[in-house]
Amino acid sequence: MYNGKKVSVIIAAAGSGRRMGGMDKMALEVLGVPVLTRTFRRFQQDPRVDEIVLVCRDGDQEHVRELTEGRCGCGKLAAVVPGGAERYDSVMAALDALSEDSGLVLVQDGARPFGTEALTGAVLEASALTGAAVPGIPVKDTIKEIMPGEDPGALPLVKVTADRQKLRAVQTPQGFETGLLKRAYARAAESPSGMSGITDDASLVEALGLPVAVVEGEEDNIKVTTISDIDRAERIAENQEGRTPAPPYEFRSGFGYDVHAFAEGRKLVLGGEEIPYELGLLGHSDADVLLHAIMDAMLGAACLGDIGKHFPDTDERYRGISSLKLLEETDRLVREAGFVPVNIDGTVVAQAPKIAPYVMKIRKNIAAVLKINIDAINIKGTTTEKLGFTGRKEGIASYAAVSLYRENK
Repeated sequence: MYNGKKVSVIIAAAGSGRRMGGMDKMALEVLGVPVLTRTFRRFQQDPRVDEIVLVCRDGDQEHVRELTEGRCGCGKLAAVVPGGAERYDSVMAALDALSEDSGLVLVQDGARPFGTEALTGAVLEASALTGAAVPGIPVKDTIKEIMPGEDPGALPLVKVTADRQKLRAVQTPQGFETGLLKRAYARAAESPSGMSGITDDASLVEALGLPVAVVEGEEDNIKVTTISDIDRAERIAENQEGRTPAPPYEFRSGFGYDVHAFAEGRKLVLGGEEIPYELGLLGHSDADVLLHAIMDAMLGAACLGDIGKHFPDTDERYRGISSLKLLEETDRLVREAGFVPVNIDGTVVAQAPKIAPYVMKIRKNIAAVLKINIDAINIKGTTTEKLGFTGRKEGIASYAAVSLYRENK
């Protein structure tokens, strides 16, 4: 109720989705919530609204009920009616389904989900005072009326430049005294040309010679009409829901650590390069401790777990496998998540052998697999001054830090 008047809402959701390439734009999700669900939820939760009538394409009634009542709960949905060939046909059908005691009616686009309660309140107040009201926002672009060129095939010419200070881009909800809107539709229906060129409900009230008030609209009260609107819709939803919008790009950092014990009868492989030494490293794969640390850092930066999750030592497929192949698979996983490696810094901790003579070959191996510039890869070796298990030459440890980059689309 608003000032003692029963408030009805008509949600027009019978469009064909032509500008969406035939897609069902009402079911299109914005941050996981369908567009129509968002629109319906606004009015379902508004204490001033008493009933809602939905208009949809014939045959979509159950689908629409699922998107509305099914997701928002029962309460205010009074009817779901099939729409007509044009928008005005749909609104006329919805008007017939309103309660007899409806006092004020709001007509709302189903694909316009972001208007606020304040906007609804402003429209209700103005329509209760004047009989009809619409929200509008100032026009930013210069608007010109054109006329056809004089010769066939000639370019159109400017007829007049409109004063944009007097122009408003009109939105929904549009509000009316229910009886007034019914009378406006009835009058228009009496003439075969009465609905010609009508694109909104307020135009019919204007045709009666009656005033239509204009209240301040909202920039975020957009209509999701084309695919390009989805990105903007998601940003608006993030702001309204208090989420932090994703930046256009992001960098991630990951840290990796691995250790393997020395063992006889094994080759020593570091960074995909076989290093001459009397001992190798013990492991299920080739035990390349440096690449394992790098892989863990990459997976960590992309929030994809660790190498134990993706390449478990219980899987015979990985017995003796080259860690360069595992690095290639790790790179695939990271890139599928939208990231690309930017920088790698790896440290091999070993009392022996010295890895300095092999650093350039190791960097080339990694660069070739990851398809990044060798200048973005730094590999170095250090000792623990004979302290700990590496100082006692019992094994090798490795640390790695990795930076990843991703564009957020």
